Amino acid sequence: MKDDMIIQNILLTIVIPVYNVEKYLKRCIDSVISQEWDKYEVILVNDGSTDASPNICEEYAQKYHFISVIHKENGGLSETRNTGLSHANGKYVFFLDSDDWITKDMFRNLSKMIMEQNYDILQFGMQMFHSEREELKNVQCKEKNFNSSDAFKNMLSVEGITSFATDKIYKRELFEKNGIEFPIGYFYEDLGTVYKLILSAKKIYLTTQVYYCYFIGNDAAITKQWSEKKFSDVYKFHKKIFNVSSLMVSDDIFLSKSYYNNGLVYLLMKLYEENQEDTQLFRLILAELDANIVPIKYLRNYPNFLKYVFYRIRLLKLIVILKLTLTKIKKWNQKKH
Repeated sequence: MKDDMIIQNILLTIVIPVYNVEKYLKRCIDSVISQEWDKYEVILVNDGSTDASPNICEEYAQKYHFISVIHKENGGLSETRNTGLSHANGKYVFFLDSDDWITKDMFRNLSKMIMEQNYDILQFGMQMFHSEREELKNVQCKEKNFNSSDAFKNMLSVEGITSFATDKIYKRELFEKNGIEFPIGYFYEDLGTVYKLILSAKKIYLTTQVYYCYFIGNDAAITKQWSEKKFSDVYKFHKKIFNVSSLMVSDDIFLSKSYYNNGLVYLLMKLYEENQEDTQLFRLILAELDANIVPIKYLRNYPNFLKYVFYRIRLLKLIVILKLTLTKIKKWNQKKH
């Protein structure tokens, strides 16, 4: 048990879910303990790992008083995050995936903003890496303050607020007072959680600074393995967000429907890439797009009006299939040569 005085000085809890990441775990934890700031605790939640990850967790916990370890049977990412959250002592909480890492100045810089402005949610930029040095994409947002409603609309318009759970620091009471948890038994649980936190927050801030390093080179990551359930879960979460947005932004049918349709088109293309066009989910998404076309009368006031006229479903189907067919031909030619 932590001393009461130590607990009182904890501003931030870092929850790190751990599952068979012996290759990357030390890099992740080292990026945290190298922070030039000390008002934080680290909770490592071992989700039934079968490699050396549990031993690595114990080594760090024995060496650093601010690191604790929880060992549990395998239950998935949501259950693991929820477990860490239930043991958190910090006023704020941050979820760090164990194959990712953070920049050295993250806590020092963001803690000043948090303490001065008392934000409910603070989102920062994310850098994607295929290896430790190979940068792929910089997901950087514009610096801006939001209230709950404007932040939700911004998320729907995909203009800054993301659906990622790991590129934000949250006030812990958002989870506790609103009964919010990561949904157990689902893939892509961020989609089903972040929008609820945004709607529960009063003060949200986006900073232009990049602090999170997102590693996509882990070929063993579960998100890279195909299953129809994964895409089915994404569809369900998009449907929930659409239903909520239809009520929350009822004055802007274009915004809620375009967000939903964009999600459906993304799923349609991914299913096609996986040669899953004969599945029930593929047919369901096509039917949804047929039934959910944005009426032209709602589009005339938008600068991209012509684009969405051609967003009509019959032409969309043709565009999607042609685009993916050309992509497959290109990949086949590259392999051939």
